[in-house]
Amino acid sequence: MKNKGLWLSVAVFAVLAIVFAFTDWRISQALYNPEAGWANFMEIYGQLPGAFVGFIGGSVLLALFKMQKTFKSIAGGIGLFILTFLASAMFWLDALGAQGGETNAPLALLLGLVMLILAVILLRRLPEEKLAAIKPAAKVAFSLMFIAGIVTVWAIKIPWGRWTYRDILEAGNTALFTPWYLPQGNNGHHSFFSGHTAMAFSVLPILLLVKKGNRARNILLAVLLLWGLIGAMSRIVVGAHFASDVLFGAGETILWFVLLSKKFKADL
Repeated sequence: MKNKGLWLSVAVFAVLAIVFAFTDWRISQALYNPEAGWANFMEIYGQLPGAFVGFIGGSVLLALFKMQKTFKSIAGGIGLFILTFLASAMFWLDALGAQGGETNAPLALLLGLVMLILAVILLRRLPEEKLAAIKPAAKVAFSLMFIAGIVTVWAIKIPWGRWTYRDILEAGNTALFTPWYLPQGNNGHHSFFSGHTAMAFSVLPILLLVKKGNRARNILLAVLLLWGLIGAMSRIVVGAHFASDVLFGAGETILWFVLLSKKFKADL
């Protein structure tokens, strides 16, 4: 049954990728509305839930971390702290409006550090066995945010060089449009694929906190997927991405979620 679901998902993804290769421009023409308040709100604040889930994952791992007097342990502890602090700072940068052009890095760093310290203190007050029980989910959440939301996205964005719909309109040259399967090289344009969408779907590890067989799990999965879809749709509406951009942003995040859940033996 699981294999059938997997192959069905792959088939749907492949069909959509082919369809969007021919319909990306027309979809953006139909949906583009730069004045849409909900879409602009999502552009500025839509990454917050995914960043927060990743931050909580890192905080749980820090709260459980036992420092030993070995180079590997010390380096691991420092690395875990730095990455979790980075996740916290990223959350606050967006919360303070960085996606809308409002950048206050010093305040974001300060708030990020305070939130990290408070989170670890509060988590360490919980019974260790309860924290240990959600450790696999925490590993998935922490890894997913960085691997899917940042590393994979930018490893593709930079060399692909695809123009966004709104940048093409601003340039007044529709010849700048290219289908998703034709990389243009590092030219400063980063439409393919969508990082906002990847971060929107990075809330999926919340699902791992609910046991299999629980009816609430299906409801939670539907809610999390709906959030991801809203985030994806908002990117098309504001002209920041084409349909294929958000398809691949969602697809790679879901794939990493499944792979990481298996690697860390989370209850997927």
